[in-house]
Amino acid sequence: MTSDEYRRLIRSLLARRWLRVGLLTALTALLYILLGLLLVKGLGWPLLVGNAAAYVLSLAVPYLGQCFVALRPVGGTHREMTLRFLKLQASGLVLNTLLVGMLHLAGLSYGLSLPLVCVLVPVCLAGVCRYWLFRADMGANSGETDPRFLPPAEAGQQLCYVPCSEPPRVSVIMNCLNSAGKLEESLRCLAAQSFTDFEVIFWDNVSTDQSPFIAQAYAPLRGRLRYFRGERTVPLGAARNLALREARGDLIAFLDCDDLWRPTKLEDQVALFDAFPQVGLVCTDTEIFDGKRVLRRIFAHTRPVDGMAFAELMRRQWISMSSAMLRRSALESLAPLPADGSAPDWFDESLNVCEEADLFYRIAHDWELAHVDAPLTLWRVHGMNTTFRKFSQFADETLRILEKHCRIYPDYEEEHADLVELLSRRAAFQHAVALWREGKGGQARELLAPFGFRSLKYRIFWLASFLPSACFDLAARLYFALPSLLRR
Repeated sequence: MTSDEYRRLIRSLLARRWLRVGLLTALTALLYILLGLLLVKGLGWPLLVGNAAAYVLSLAVPYLGQCFVALRPVGGTHREMTLRFLKLQASGLVLNTLLVGMLHLAGLSYGLSLPLVCVLVPVCLAGVCRYWLFRADMGANSGETDPRFLPPAEAGQQLCYVPCSEPPRVSVIMNCLNSAGKLEESLRCLAAQSFTDFEVIFWDNVSTDQSPFIAQAYAPLRGRLRYFRGERTVPLGAARNLALREARGDLIAFLDCDDLWRPTKLEDQVALFDAFPQVGLVCTDTEIFDGKRVLRRIFAHTRPVDGMAFAELMRRQWISMSSAMLRRSALESLAPLPADGSAPDWFDESLNVCEEADLFYRIAHDWELAHVDAPLTLWRVHGMNTTFRKFSQFADETLRILEKHCRIYPDYEEEHADLVELLSRRAAFQHAVALWREGKGGQARELLAPFGFRSLKYRIFWLASFLPSACFDLAARLYFALPSLLRR
């Protein structure tokens, strides 16, 4: 690995909050031990006074970490986080003092009790936080979306009525199939947008729950939400094409029914389209969350390429569906409306897992991309990532996309020889993963043999393929816990 790759790896590792908290905890403990020994053993201060002073002085490390490194991505104002920090550390000081006093009475020397206390106090504080200190906060969020992710309930009431006869600037596509559980949260985020010249194309893919009632009865969007229901349930790509047929806006955005937007999302994207007429797609930074907390921000330390970025996007598909906004003319340049009135092939209906990426690739080939460098999209994840279980599909569709590019773009194989090799290698890796899951580790290694050990990812997989397929789920969890740099 080059020095730049090592730097990116370090930044990627430090982007993980648990690692930053762990490093700060270790540094705080070390400082506390050194200060305690200095004040009590070196300067002769009384044990409890010197120990308390060492504890208070060592708080400089976690406080700076809270402000700048460890807890900042969690959200909340500085005042709110500082109050929580003080409550937590005051409880820690009490526990620390009690434990040090008890160990001293038990005859344990101060030098030996210090590291023991450094282990016991964080464990006790974890229980204090869970069952007493922040219990009210946890109870409020149990099973519900954290209120910080949602706009005020009354924000949507300020939207003016927009009759459906007037074409809007933006059409927001919502494709729904039994999304009642989180649908109202997504509708609230739409109603709270600072940019109000939009319509909602709500395409119901024959839901059997309360989704149709929730969508049609949501008062803040009345007059701007146009409800459509299909005759039968169809694949998502086909449902999106049907919804797009009804869109009237010059710009088209997509919001999955369990994702969320921050209030300025549409406004900031429209501004970029107005400033740069050659831009065909604008996305935003995205935070991945589970309804209770943000797990990570996709571009916390870097930002994607703007401009003509086809090759870069092929190497790393960074656009989440709910963050994307398209220019209608860019969309129609891919597949003009057929004269017979049938649905155009904007989303390739032969694809089931790569239809979004395929659309973004084709737009990026002919149009410039732009990016709003702010986390305005919240992408909800549910449980364990299932991507590993679909790798066989990904492999087939990766090759299908490559074949399509070679067919529709002249001289593609010569002009983008590196991408042809990349996609071929990517499909081989995806096929190999599928084979290993089926218990065919030897075949998986044979499939990857022509490519050698191109990256650390290949080396890790080669070793993992000797394990029984029963280890697949554990390997999947470990794989997705790796920094993105190691998964390329």
